[in-house]
Amino acid sequence: MCLAIYGALFALLLFYSDYALEQYALSVSSGEQQWMVVAIGWEMLPLLWPLALLLMVVASGATLLVTRRLARR
Repeated sequence: MCLAIYGALFALLLFYSDYALEQYALSVSSGEQQWMVVAIGWEMLPLLWPLALLLMVVASGATLLVTRRLARR
């Protein structure tokens, strides 16, 4: 039963992500008033892995600080 619930939630996450990511594009400035589109939609994910890694490190540090602060009480 739990696997069915997890599967349904994962399918909803993919459905929502597909809808949300299609609206975004990654672009770079190539000069004065000129923008070049690098990736659209799902193509952005491999290009943004350093940002995702940085966010995971920051979230881990914040979690560590919060748990240590709560353990002191």
